[in-house]
Amino acid sequence: MLQFLAFLVYTLVVAGNPIKRARESLSDTQGYTQKDYLVTRLPGLTENVPDRDIPLMFAGQLPLYHENNTHYFFWKFVDRQKVAGAENKTIFWLNGGPGCLSMDGALMEAGPFRVNGDNKVTYNEGSWHRKGDVVFVDQPAGTGFSYSTEYDRELGDVLWHFLTFLERYFALFPEDLNNEILLAGESYAGQYIPYIARAVLDRNARINNDANLTAATYDLRGLLIGNGYISPNEQGLSFVPFAVQSGMITTNHPHWGDLLKAHESCQNAVAQTSGDDISAFSVVDKTCDRVLTLLLQFTADRDAPQDAQCFNMYDYTLKDEFPSCGMNWPPDLAHVTPFLAREAVMSDLNLVFHKHWTECSGSVGSHLKARKSLPAVKLLPGLLEQLQIVLFHGNKDVICNYLGAEMMIKNLKWGGSTGFSDDAVTYDWRHNGSVEGYLRSERNLTYVNVFNASHMVPFDKPEVSRAIVDLLYKVYDVRSEADEKPQILTYPIGYNSSHSEEESLMGTSAQSNLTVPGQNSSDHDTSPPTSRIVRVIQLAVIVVLIWGVCALYTTYKSKPTSIIKTKPTGRKKNVLWADQLEEAVKVPGVSQTPSLITKALNKFKKLDTQGTYLRVEDDIEMNENVPDGDDFVIGSDEEDEQNRN
Repeated sequence: MLQFLAFLVYTLVVAGNPIKRARESLSDTQGYTQKDYLVTRLPGLTENVPDRDIPLMFAGQLPLYHENNTHYFFWKFVDRQKVAGAENKTIFWLNGGPGCLSMDGALMEAGPFRVNGDNKVTYNEGSWHRKGDVVFVDQPAGTGFSYSTEYDRELGDVLWHFLTFLERYFALFPEDLNNEILLAGESYAGQYIPYIARAVLDRNARINNDANLTAATYDLRGLLIGNGYISPNEQGLSFVPFAVQSGMITTNHPHWGDLLKAHESCQNAVAQTSGDDISAFSVVDKTCDRVLTLLLQFTADRDAPQDAQCFNMYDYTLKDEFPSCGMNWPPDLAHVTPFLAREAVMSDLNLVFHKHWTECSGSVGSHLKARKSLPAVKLLPGLLEQLQIVLFHGNKDVICNYLGAEMMIKNLKWGGSTGFSDDAVTYDWRHNGSVEGYLRSERNLTYVNVFNASHMVPFDKPEVSRAIVDLLYKVYDVRSEADEKPQILTYPIGYNSSHSEEESLMGTSAQSNLTVPGQNSSDHDTSPPTSRIVRVIQLAVIVVLIWGVCALYTTYKSKPTSIIKTKPTGRKKNVLWADQLEEAVKVPGVSQTPSLITKALNKFKKLDTQGTYLRVEDDIEMNENVPDGDDFVIGSDEEDEQNRN
């Protein structure tokens, strides 16, 4: 018994310590360099985050090129209790801008932490790292904690530098080289991600076609782009229709005519583009972005309270001061900014070069004009031939609104057809029993409209957004009945929709029996499930209680007198079972110490702990008291350095 208790204490106190386990798991064979990137502390980590939820973390500035001193900062999160289906997956997350750091994603969206008013981390229950390892990367150079003596000017620069980052990353973490890779991100990452994906696929093709190349290929499986700035043409043309539809402006507004003129200029610029006319693309980019600038200006109320003067361009249901109009959003930014500016936090994140932190770098955006780069929408048809792509859009976003995305898809030709076919079904998306949006999926492309979500979907809907990974892998059920709209059903982590409760308690994989489109799942209950952990604990308590009652009864029947003594006062006192004594009664000829299971079985056989009939000499009493500018940067938050200073 004492051995068991000692093991239990070790498990809870020592082995359960994530920091200690992290250090021990990094053997010498894995290399000193990896240990050097290990994150072992953060303000509030052990105070606010349950021990079992603290992920294994690595962070630091990874060197790419010595000649121009280029370093990319990354922050990797690994779940220590991987659920079925999350094994062997690595998700690389990129934010937009250009020049907005991916720590927005790590600390305000898809990462395991949030930052509170005390400048300490707290746990995010909807973290994407439960679906696979997540690596947040500040790029291009100059963004966040990444740095260089040179700036990227074209999207071609971005893709080559990110390929170099992948090479350095997999050299640091060779155990990830065979993992399935997902590229995820939002906003201007809608330009980054398709370019990087195209470069990865082309690299794989070169390696496969050249016997002299021995490098390993990257197992890229899919792209997840949230409120992506992918096609400037359709996005620019969507501002006015979206503003009218959402009630931001009406046709009798005093400046309605001026807004229409700006919209007409955008239309003319789009009409002049044809094929791969790159220069025309640049004109469209600038001309159409001005429509949004004027929309925010015309609808502003300068006499209103400071925090309610204009629409928030990232969530039209919110207001902000003019001319920020969303640049002070989200509210967590007020906590994240001083948190990442702390010298102690920079040290915790293994920063060799402690650079001044700013959310969005104006210098990166001013250099990355991409004047010679085709818009990423031109790459989508080829990518859809090889990859699953999910485009998800919060329906409250203005700057990269869903009308522009739906218009882009309608005009997009892939898989031999243009847009979704007439046969493509529009599904209601239910997660955990609640309708969270709608989606269409056909020919490797899935489009998701997320209700009550902003430009940063994981900020508003962290647990819901995590299920978008399931949509890419088609891990869901389909409900299709004659009297209701077809539904896609996804579930929280640990919930099994198809197995019985008993099977779920036994740890059966929820993914193993979820259906794919075309299968009927109308018999499934969509009510919110009970926590799997709670059910397991309940089952364990029931088993222990049943065992205790049976053992109590059998021992009672085996003894000449009751195991419960009565004091002179008539009160009953607690006694210890004989096998719980530190020094049990020894039986001559028996030298082997029985196991805990053997002891339990012997109870039912009316035997003592050594396998002979029970002989109790004394009752041991327990304690009676048992304790109990004009142009806006496209990003998650677009304020440039000038506005910051």
